[in-house]
Amino acid sequence: MKRIFTLLFILLFTQCLEISFSQAHAAGKDKETRRVLDATASHIQKAGGLSIRFTATTLTGKTVQGSTSGTMDIMGKKFQMVTPEVRTWFDGQKQWTLQEGDEEVSLTEPTGTELQAINPYAFLDIYKRGFNYKMKQGTLSNGSKGYKIFLTADNARLEIREMYLEVDQQYNPVRVSMRQGKNQWVRIVVNSFKTGQNFPDTHFTFPRAQYPDMEIIDLR
Repeated sequence: MKRIFTLLFILLFTQCLEISFSQAHAAGKDKETRRVLDATASHIQKAGGLSIRFTATTLTGKTVQGSTSGTMDIMGKKFQMVTPEVRTWFDGQKQWTLQEGDEEVSLTEPTGTELQAINPYAFLDIYKRGFNYKMKQGTLSNGSKGYKIFLTADNARLEIREMYLEVDQQYNPVRVSMRQGKNQWVRIVVNSFKTGQNFPDTHFTFPRAQYPDMEIIDLR
């Protein structure tokens, strides 16, 4: 399940935080696709706090390897994610991770490569390194009308080789699929997407009072 959560962070932040495509490589880009990507980015940038319900599935080809559902609240660089397997708080610097059934919570300060899994701005560098994209309009997987955007890496060194993004006519992300390597996929279905949420800073830090007997393992 660890791989689900690593890729889940990448995908959800790709959808849900301040995305800018202005520095993307120019070759192989369709202007109308770019307009929809920019409109989606603008919509999300103005959305304030976000609250998302999602289902994440990993696949090898078409064979399901694992699946989980949960919620994610996001405010700027901060987030709280809850699934049946793990609960994570990130205040923009420190991260607390509580695995289901454990009697301890780990405290870390992700840096460098680790931030690739949780930092939206680190992921933006992937776009700047080069993706080609195209689009078609039609009925999305949730039955609504919207846009299906296909992105393929034009840099052989990129870990993410291709992505499929569904965006409805209000520019809300509906579904994202991402391939790594030859046949490894993660599919994120956004079950609900609420904007304009208002979260206090304490929402993104470990609630010590709720877990008075929980040992904090400081791994910083």
